[in-house]
Amino acid sequence: MGPAYLPDSKQEFLDEQEYFDESPLRDEDYAHDEPSDGVTSLLEENARLRALVVKLTGLVLRSVADRG
Repeated sequence: MGPAYLPDSKQEFLDEQEYFDESPLRDEDYAHDEPSDGVTSLLEENARLRALVVKLTGLVLRSVADRG
C-alpha cells in the first residue's frame, strides 16, 4: 500500500502547519521588554497585599496563642 498523499502535498501541509504554529506574540520576542505600567502596578499591589496577609497571619496566630 502506498502513501496516503503525494510528497508534494505533504510538504504543502507541513508548510501550512508551520504558518499556523507561529504565534504573533512569541515569548522570545518580548523576553527583554520591561513590564508595562499596568503590570508594574499590579505587581506592586500584589506585593502590598502579600505583606498584609503576613501581618494579619501574625496577628491571628498571636491572638490564638494568647487564648491557649
